[in-house]
Amino acid sequence: MIQTEYATAESLFQEGLNFSQVGDYASAIGYFDQAISRKPDFYDALSEKGSVLISLGQHEAAISCFERAIVYYPNSPDLQYSRGWAAYVARDFETAIASFNQLVTLKSDYPHAYYSQGLTLFALKRYDEAVSQFGKALEQMPTFADAWCMQGVTLYVTHRYEGAVTHFNRSLELRPDYQDALINRGNALLCLGDYEAAIASYEKALAIEEDDADSWFYRGIAFKQLNRHEAAIESYQKVLNLQPDHAVTWYNQACSCMKLGDYEDALAQFDQAVHLNADYYEAWYNRGVVLKTLNRLEDAIASYDRALALKPNDFRGWNNRGSLLVSLKRFAEAVDSYDKVLALKPDDAIALQNRTVAMRKIDPKSI
Repeated sequence: MIQTEYATAESLFQEGLNFSQVGDYASAIGYFDQAISRKPDFYDALSEKGSVLISLGQHEAAISCFERAIVYYPNSPDLQYSRGWAAYVARDFETAIASFNQLVTLKSDYPHAYYSQGLTLFALKRYDEAVSQFGKALEQMPTFADAWCMQGVTLYVTHRYEGAVTHFNRSLELRPDYQDALINRGNALLCLGDYEAAIASYEKALAIEEDDADSWFYRGIAFKQLNRHEAAIESYQKVLNLQPDHAVTWYNQACSCMKLGDYEDALAQFDQAVHLNADYYEAWYNRGVVLKTLNRLEDAIASYDRALALKPNDFRGWNNRGSLLVSLKRFAEAVDSYDKVLALKPDDAIALQNRTVAMRKIDPKSI
């Protein structure tokens, strides 16, 4: 450790770098500050201090540090980039956009600026503008795998799935072990209905990282779409080993158990889903379906009641509730349920027919 009282700005900066490289960011900042106090326009010290502040999650302080440096070096594209990136990470998107715009006026051939501008616009859901920025990055750097991938993601979220697959493929040609590209390609293929290809993409991702819950989850969905429910359940169980509080996975596993006729297991899975998310309409609804199948009619009605409290305008729930009440000979309540259906869907032939049957049970002369 140097004697700071007599140290030069350069030696203090080097000491700060040494601490930064071993992850002692607090000590690094202390040395950078001392270097800057001796030499206020010390470009490297200001830049490195800003980068360390980003590593510490102190994004506003990092932005201030880069802005201080820009006062001394207003024509530095790298400082504009660093300021823009710190603002992007801090979700100060307008500042980020201003920085990246200023950067490309200083240096137009800066592919990472266009890429980061694309990320910022994507975060703002300005997807067409994001595609344009990623495209500019790729014009300047055709081997930029991240830009190919993010342009693919942007096409995916705007439902342009075939274009997305093309971009993910290009990204993977450049970086075959690019896990995000493999997962996102799988998702695009899933949306295109190419389930076997989607599974192959997820399995390549899992060969890179076996404990990736997202890959297992979407692999399960692809198997479900192929009606291969045993394989789907295997995937869902992998997810739940990694993320036991993932309510959607419990729900999906329950649905696959239903398809296999394993209603007791399905009920247990639905119970877990609604335990984790009490507002999970689909889980309450399908739990009612399972309970009806198990001839637990009162419990089924209670489950539909929970579902309908969340979504009172779903005529299906009222229809199912009505049929259960008929089975229990609670005809007046059944009529009330069918009236709810008909208020929502006046031409529902099943509800009209079943309401008539229930009314006849109440009063054979009423119809």
